[in-house]
Amino acid sequence: MITLRAASVLLISSISAIAQIDDGPHLFHRPDGSVEAVWIEKSVVKRQSFKKDAPVVLPRFAHLIGPELRLAEHKPETATYPMPEKMLVISDVEGRYDEIMRFLKANGVIDAKGQWAYGKGHLVTVGDMVDRGEQVTEVLWLMYRLSAEARKAGGRVHFVLGNHEVMIMGGDIRYIAPKYAAVVTLLKTPYPDLVGKDSEIGRWLRARNALVRVGDYLFVHAGISPQLDLAKGSFETLNGQIRSVTGIPLTQVATVADLPSRIMGWGRQGILWYRGYFPQYAADFGPRPESAQIDAILKMFGAKTMVIGHTKVAYPTFIYDRRRVLAIDTPWTDLPNVRGLLVEGDKAFFVDVNGKRTPSS
Repeated sequence: MITLRAASVLLISSISAIAQIDDGPHLFHRPDGSVEAVWIEKSVVKRQSFKKDAPVVLPRFAHLIGPELRLAEHKPETATYPMPEKMLVISDVEGRYDEIMRFLKANGVIDAKGQWAYGKGHLVTVGDMVDRGEQVTEVLWLMYRLSAEARKAGGRVHFVLGNHEVMIMGGDIRYIAPKYAAVVTLLKTPYPDLVGKDSEIGRWLRARNALVRVGDYLFVHAGISPQLDLAKGSFETLNGQIRSVTGIPLTQVATVADLPSRIMGWGRQGILWYRGYFPQYAADFGPRPESAQIDAILKMFGAKTMVIGHTKVAYPTFIYDRRRVLAIDTPWTDLPNVRGLLVEGDKAFFVDVNGKRTPSS
């Protein structure tokens, strides 16, 4: 039984915690073409409007969105690219902005000011950059901004969609951090609307791919099941199937007429959810693919190695021989043990938060 004194302590603690909430910015496109920026400073909601075609200037958030943000239409990106001179791959950051900033700085992707420093290199994130952590907004704006900065420098950021990005856009918010429950209360805005089709981040997310190939490397969040109907399995087809279900409320997924799209986006065999490569999950997601099936999948997509996140591993692990499937979802809650994949020319390494390299062979 909670006493009156205990209840008072809990109430004071809750008020104190809420008083420290900062979040944003969230940019919303309005019907008249204007853009409204909304953010929270110490639990106080603030707003600023910008006229149609005017740049968004928010000095408080220059470190996230840049000193001047000019908004443009987001079109679906190309899904295949030649191999760059260097490429860093990470996965499943889950809203840990401070950690990813430290990791990217140590590995030369960004400079001391947080700006793109990787030149014509590529950065790949293999899904699930959202949920669980308390800096999801910051992570999304970081990737948004770096994508633009990389492109100007001749490089690329590939933000590969994971199941959690698609979940929050579809209204499944079971895994948001408690902070965001308070955020939506203060903003009086449902969480899915923060990444909705009228939000700038939501529009950007809807133009990302779920399947990308860079050189000989194929990137997909969970994996590709041989049980899928891949007879027409092009990058355009599979990415299009994911986009066709992105943003559909979870309660309406079953009404999607195109069964392959439903399976691709929400099914156990879909590329956002599959765990069949791992023996411990074979009973639920299997049967585990045979070696010849892995070869067939890689050949279909013109790759030699598939890199996946989604399923936790203590250390990056090649699941099949000949380096054909690499699992890199190391937990960002334990930063010293996080590893990314670095590819430079014909050499590949695992790298840590200090920039230390270990040959991946």
